[in-house]
Amino acid sequence: LNIKLYKDFLFLIILGMLTSLSLPPLNYFFINFLTFSLFFSFLIHKSNGNISTKISFFYGWLFGFGYFITNLYWISLSLTHDPNFRFLIPLSIILIPSFLSIFYGIVSLSFIILKPKSIISSLLVFSLIFGILELIRGIIFTGFPWNLIIYSLSNQLEVLSITSIIGTYGFNLFCISLFTSPAILILKFDKKSLGVFLLFLVLTISFYIYGIYYEEKFKKINPESFDYKIR
Repeated sequence: LNIKLYKDFLFLIILGMLTSLSLPPLNYFFINFLTFSLFFSFLIHKSNGNISTKISFFYGWLFGFGYFITNLYWISLSLTHDPNFRFLIPLSIILIPSFLSIFYGIVSLSFIILKPKSIISSLLVFSLIFGILELIRGIIFTGFPWNLIIYSLSNQLEVLSITSIIGTYGFNLFCISLFTSPAILILKFDKKSLGVFLLFLVLTISFYIYGIYYEEKFKKINPESFDYKIR
């Protein structure tokens, strides 16, 4: 492995770690516009060259490892309350993030293999692959979603109201596309790229407006009182 490859690996781990800042309790969701755009641009650049499938997979895996190792710390903390489980702490810190990162590795591998021709199609393919792998990651084994990208908007209740229509994973797919969309303006600034970016912006605003309407509608519902008690 050469020095440039090591720099790429370090860059991807840092991107993943920074993405964790968008999750609760910090919820700095704006950082995702930077990290996802950089990750997408990185994969676009690498897809134009000749790299092995192993390295292609490793790119996404490193991004995922940086992401999960910094946001699943609560698992190891929960194991400190019982001395009988403390021996599992090193395993929880390394093995769980390593396993979940496999899905992100499949994202980068699939994207680089497909090599979409245009920037717009690249965005759509990247988002679709990422969204599908997030869905699979959320339903296998335990059915636990393990820090979906949508969680970065958990404080934006008005925007989240749209999940009543398109569902959690549908909105998660939209969030991935939204956070990645600035990259298409950087990679190729033309009318089509600007149009797609504005489309995501308009959709986000419309989701927010719907959320305000949904909240007002909820507040107007008359509460029902029940005489019985539950113990």
